[in-house]
Amino acid sequence: MWKYSRPILFLLPLVATVLLLAGCYKDLGNYDYKEINTIELGKFGNNLKVYQYDTLTLELPLSATLDSSVLLEEGRFSYRWIAIAGSAEYQLDTNRVLHNRVNIPTGNYTLLFRMWDLKTGNVYSKRSGANAFVVVSGTYEGWLVFSEVQGRARLDMVNFVSGEAPTYARDILSQSSIIPKNLTGARDICYTFTGPTRNLVPGPGHDSTASSAADAEWIYVATDQGSWKLRNDNLTTKWQWSVHREYIQQDSASFRPAFFGNGKGTGANAAYLYLFDGKGNFYERIGNDYYETAKMINVVQGESKPFKAAPFFCRTQNSASSAFAILFDAEKKRFLKYGAAAGGCISLPTDAATNPLFNFNNVQKDLVWMKTTGYNTLTYAVLRGADGATWLATFNLTNANTQDKYVQLTGTDIDKATLFTVDKIYGTLFYAVGGKVYATHKDYPNESFVVLDKGSEVITYLDQHIFAKAAYYKTEPSHVSMHVMVGSYNEGRGNGTLEGYATTDYVNSHAAFTKYTTYTGFGKIKALSYRER
Repeated sequence: MWKYSRPILFLLPLVATVLLLAGCYKDLGNYDYKEINTIELGKFGNNLKVYQYDTLTLELPLSATLDSSVLLEEGRFSYRWIAIAGSAEYQLDTNRVLHNRVNIPTGNYTLLFRMWDLKTGNVYSKRSGANAFVVVSGTYEGWLVFSEVQGRARLDMVNFVSGEAPTYARDILSQSSIIPKNLTGARDICYTFTGPTRNLVPGPGHDSTASSAADAEWIYVATDQGSWKLRNDNLTTKWQWSVHREYIQQDSASFRPAFFGNGKGTGANAAYLYLFDGKGNFYERIGNDYYETAKMINVVQGESKPFKAAPFFCRTQNSASSAFAILFDAEKKRFLKYGAAAGGCISLPTDAATNPLFNFNNVQKDLVWMKTTGYNTLTYAVLRGADGATWLATFNLTNANTQDKYVQLTGTDIDKATLFTVDKIYGTLFYAVGGKVYATHKDYPNESFVVLDKGSEVITYLDQHIFAKAAYYKTEPSHVSMHVMVGSYNEGRGNGTLEGYATTDYVNSHAAFTKYTTYTGFGKIKALSYRER
């Protein structure tokens, strides 16, 4: 069995010698080694804060170690911008330069840029620091501006954050998958606050699993195509929040409400919500109750047939819970009182001895405009007779039934005016015609003064807003609650402007305006509200 052992043992030293010599052989060949062209990613900038709904533009510097021309090759690379918060990832863009609207939730994120070389298969990526990318609320606090742009209803917001210049959130409703894209007919917008009572009809609330304090605050929008309830924080909606669902047995196809309350002067009765359907009917509900067609409030106690209400529901700011609201019967031309949860309106006395100025139950004129103001808790009602003459009735129906004035207004172009507001400090009545705002007064009905002239621009909105929360009951001229807000439109430029003016005394200063704020970039402003904090 050892027959072949000697030759094998003899060859082993020889093989070892050959391998040793080969290992000592000097490589004198001519090889061409090339350095790889590598893509290098720069750093993110320091300012990675953006407002929700703003358009973010961000470019990461790119370079190549040998040949930068590859970065210009069309179709060679693909890109992804991603915002990361915990396990949640949101794709922001798929282009080299991030240029897109930020529609992700507010909060802190890590920003990731990833780049694929489709020719070599190489992948390059860059991350920001943890939580370095911050999305701030674009709808924190400020003016909600509902306007029409080329016939389309558009919601913008002027956003205020303490210590910073105002920012704009544009065309908010267009991002919704629920609201029609070609939304038309802007009618009304209203911020509502129901205090400790939470508005949970229909569910879900802000938090889909439980009721929260946020459920006391909502934004309502009304258009020719329907109405929706929006979250107060980011102004998004759900299919359940179409307002026809707040009704029992309401047909969504025919439901086109025109008015929402309670931020329009309900004071201590803030828990109640009021809705005008555009057909002469008002409805009331609270908390988890539903509106009911059978429980409209435009009925008079003791009468069987509902009356056709004008689209005004008036209660003074910060009123007592017992204070009455005022409605107007458009057919019988009468004023009526309504108390929360009363189930019907109350007729007013006709005694000429105590009410000598006019008959509450038949004023014999059409109502043009009405508002209850903090100025002596008076209600101002602008009326127009069959002869075209314009009259002003002022009265207090808060608890008693007191008439104050009934005078014919003869100021410049008053017969053409449809936009009015009243100053809660001085009781001045302002009205707009064309591009001008005039001031007149119940004590001086034959006078009028031009307080604002916008030239060729047309004034489309005029009001001194009523705020829901006591924190906004201020008297300083610089405070937003004191401003008369004027919306004007430049037809040639297709641009709407919102301006805020402080008022002055009528007798000594002729109610001269002092401008405090200007915001621009809207359409024809139709309605205005304010998201409070």
